[in-house]
Amino acid sequence: MKAAAMSESIYAVGDLQGCLESFDELLDMLGADASFVFVGDIVNRGPASLQTLRRVKALDEAGRCRAVLLGNHDLHLLAVAAGAGKLHRSDTIADILNAPDRKELLKWLRSRPLMYETDDVVFVHAGISPAWTLEEARGYAQEVGEALSGRHWKQYLQDMYGDDTDTTGGGSARMRAILNAFTRMRYVRADGSLEFKAKMNPKQTPGLVPWFEYPRRFEKTVCFGHWSTLGLVVRDKTVAIDTGCLWGGKLTCIRFPDRRLWQVQCPQWAAPC
Repeated sequence: MKAAAMSESIYAVGDLQGCLESFDELLDMLGADASFVFVGDIVNRGPASLQTLRRVKALDEAGRCRAVLLGNHDLHLLAVAAGAGKLHRSDTIADILNAPDRKELLKWLRSRPLMYETDDVVFVHAGISPAWTLEEARGYAQEVGEALSGRHWKQYLQDMYGDDTDTTGGGSARMRAILNAFTRMRYVRADGSLEFKAKMNPKQTPGLVPWFEYPRRFEKTVCFGHWSTLGLVVRDKTVAIDTGCLWGGKLTCIRFPDRRLWQVQCPQWAAPC
């Protein structure tokens, strides 16, 4: 999605994952004029994935969302709907797949972008590969967006799962490499290659470098979610806002450009895995 000037405040919200109760509490704190960017993972693992998806969609249709970004759990929902993935025991997306408005919800979700920009900030779910320029990231995001919003989206998502990192090829391997960087990445190895298995915070993961501490090829601040064990990070060029709402942590919202924070203490709906 093209860059936009940040002439008005933007409220970036961390991973909801179906935790509607906490989101409603946050909405009450913010008031009726907040304009949102959701950094992905709207659904899954929490108790109210269907209702949360409907709520965010309604906010978007009311003109209150700058962007609703796709996270790995949102893509998992689309993959299962496309027959390209299977439900896991911990998934809470079956209600969406069986809902009377399933078709409308999925059509809306698959037209969501992977990244959103202002003049100063890039919003994504997990990150932007340190190997990419910002122009390359824009191109990759547009490529995926066009495929997912097109008529052949189900075919596109076949073979979505895998740890590919090479975007220079074509077909499913390229698709996986793009989606992995935007929605799954946490660490890079010393040589700059992406690593997808490690989930704990950097103090517990020697030998790997958080992707945002590896030299990057652009200057904008990156605001992202996805990494609940990392916790809240607010630095000059890095803002991480997944603070473990699902796991009994907090739901975090940060306003740009002044970086004021709002947080809701959340009940624990699932055990960290």
